This record gives sequence, structure tokens and C-alpha cells, in this order.
Amino acid sequence: MKGYSAEVMGYGVELSSKAVKKSKPRARSLRGPKGVDRNALLEAAFALLSSEGEAGFSIRKLGAIAGVDPMTVLHHFHSKDELLRQIADRALETVDLPMPSDDWRADLRKVANGYRALARRHPRVFHLHFRFNATGPADHASSEVVYRAMRKTGLPDAAAAGLGLAFYAFVLGFAQAEIEGLLLPLNDMEEAEMRALDPLGYPATQAFIPAFKKLNPDTAFDAAVTAFIDGVALRAKARR
Repeated sequence: MKGYSAEVMGYGVELSSKAVKKSKPRARSLRGPKGVDRNALLEAAFALLSSEGEAGFSIRKLGAIAGVDPMTVLHHFHSKDELLRQIADRALETVDLPMPSDDWRADLRKVANGYRALARRHPRVFHLHFRFNATGPADHASSEVVYRAMRKTGLPDAAAAGLGLAFYAFVLGFAQAEIEGLLLPLNDMEEAEMRALDPLGYPATQAFIPAFKKLNPDTAFDAAVTAFIDGVALRAKARR
């Protein structure tokens, strides 16, 4: 994983066939006709999901691509959900996480930027990060950076933990909204619909039309992250 050594974070993702135990009648077939191991299956699954999206993803299709029986896939991952969880963690391994530092604000900003970049790189995989409490080792490494940052604010653990989860909800939500198109500048049809609203009932909506037409996602994201960090800092300061 970029940004961390296995020694620092205390984990090593086991994605080889070493741990596969032979079972009586299936020992040969579980290996697959092409000798596909767990890591190769995970890579093939990642590529399939990135290409087809979840609607076009299935264990049967993955097996056909990898040249193995679908039961071989299930032998390695136990269920489709577990396979999807590990695909999400594999994606997260590509995020350049910061080493925890004394600057908690900078650490949070770097993690936020990393997740946003991940959403842009793998838009058909990113939504999986909403589905699981944790996707695996890479997710726990990311969380450790955020949770250490939150503890450095000086807030009580109960408050810091809640805000740490809120940070993820905000960052993941913003990134998903952006890849879905919510952060695009207002188009002509959308502008016409807003201008047709009753100006007495929707004065703020209409006042924002020029800003929405020139919306810059980078500027909006930076402002939102800054607002979150500043809010946390103010809460921490108020408790001193």
C-alpha cells in the first residue's frame, strides 16, 4: 500500500494461494484449469467490476473470464459480498495515504483528497465504500490516520469518534455525488427550470443561479473540507 510499509501498519494483505487448504475430492479443481490463484481472481474481479459496473458483474461471468468454475471463486472468497468487499479494499490500496503527523488538519485534507481521487479513478467501484463498515486492511489503515487526527484535536474520544465517522460520510458523499454529476455546472435545461420558479418563493435558489452555472468542483471541495476542519477546530477550542 502506498504511503505505508507493512511494518508500520502491522498488516500484510494475503492474496496468494498459500492459505488454500486441500479438501478431499476438490483439491485439484479448486486450483482451476489455468492455475488461477486468489490474487489473480481478485485482480480479474477488480477489472470486471471497473469495466462493467455492479449490474454487469457476477460470479459466473468472473469464472468464465478467469477460466475457472464459479465454485472456485466462492472457495476463495466464500460469498459475492466478501469478494466485493475485497475489491473495494484493493481499490483503496492505490490511495496515497499520509503518514500520521502532528498536523491533524493536513492529515484530514490529504485523506479527503485521496478518496476523491479514488472516486475519479474507479467510479464503478467507489460506491462499495458505502456498503461495508470496513473493507479490510487498507480501510483500517486509512481510518487510523483519520482517528489519530481526530484525537489530536483534543476532543473527548466519544466526540472525536463521531466526527471521524462524519468526516468519512462527508468525503465519501461528496466524491460519489461528483462522479454521479451533481457537481457539474448548471446546464441550460436546469437553469430554465430554476428561473421558472416563483421568485417570491425561491429567492435564494434564483440568486444562486449564476454561481451554479460557474461551479468549480475543485473549489467547492476545498471549501467544504476547510469548513469541516474549521468546524472541528472551533469545537475543540470551545472545550479548552
